[in-house]
Amino acid sequence: MTASTRMINMLLVVSVIISGAVASLAQQANMNLEGLIRDETTGAPVGVKIYIFTPSGKRISINSNSKDGSYLQTLAESGPHKVAITGYNVYRKEETIDIPASEKFKIIKRDITVKSLVQGAEVLQSSGMFSKNTASLTPQGLKTLEELSALMKTNQSMNIVLTLAADEDKFAAAIAAVDAAYRKEHDAWAKACKKVKKGQPLPTEPVRQANPEDPNKALVQERIDTLKARLRPVKNGDVRLRYIYEASPVQQIQPAVAVSSEPVAKAGKQKGSAAQKSVPIAKTPKVVTLPQLVARIGVVKDLMD
Repeated sequence: MTASTRMINMLLVVSVIISGAVASLAQQANMNLEGLIRDETTGAPVGVKIYIFTPSGKRISINSNSKDGSYLQTLAESGPHKVAITGYNVYRKEETIDIPASEKFKIIKRDITVKSLVQGAEVLQSSGMFSKNTASLTPQGLKTLEELSALMKTNQSMNIVLTLAADEDKFAAAIAAVDAAYRKEHDAWAKACKKVKKGQPLPTEPVRQANPEDPNKALVQERIDTLKARLRPVKNGDVRLRYIYEASPVQQIQPAVAVSSEPVAKAGKQKGSAAQKSVPIAKTPKVVTLPQLVARIGVVKDLMD
């Protein structure tokens, strides 16, 4: 290789280095990105975690001030920056902010609104999650689970409470059977009391039997087991998901009570006898259909929790 050839090659190398340096300088910036994070509904300031992804792949992590929602970050690169807003208390949100090149000490203001998480707020519900009286998921149920999984994957700090119910209130029929048996025993006892002679002790008043075990619980537990198996891939799902069995409102109603017009013994002639006794009266329970599944926001933590 001649001296002239070596010189040409050196000049080419220097030229490449200088071009690269110039290009690098053209992509640099020195700017402050600042703004406010506020709730999109109320306008209240929100404290969140903010991730800024630069064009070169660097990730910057900062927090907004929970008192006034303000944030500030100095950026040294130009080009599109992806900004991700996340936290226990908000739905994840992403925005792209373009940072211009070669403008030193410029301030770029960008206010961002987010959707806050409210504990107890309904996320979704389904009345066709399972085939009737089974724990088998329907096509609609599978789609609903996909939506729930995607929501929790995107919002990895979100807690969810799943409330499940049976399709038919079989427990109400069981309670009605206990009430009917008690009324029959009570009627027989009342008649026997009328026949008691003066001075003789009254028969022992019958006691209503306790309600049987709720037959709806077994079905709902099977459904819970099915959901747990399907939602196992959800990150920290054993902690972030809680399952609740919702009993029919009929189960919360005590037997109706009315005053019998029949004396249980001869009008107060015996000590300790009552002129009237309260007797449960049968009532036809109102049919209440509950959704098979309702998903609500669980415990919402603060940023610093």
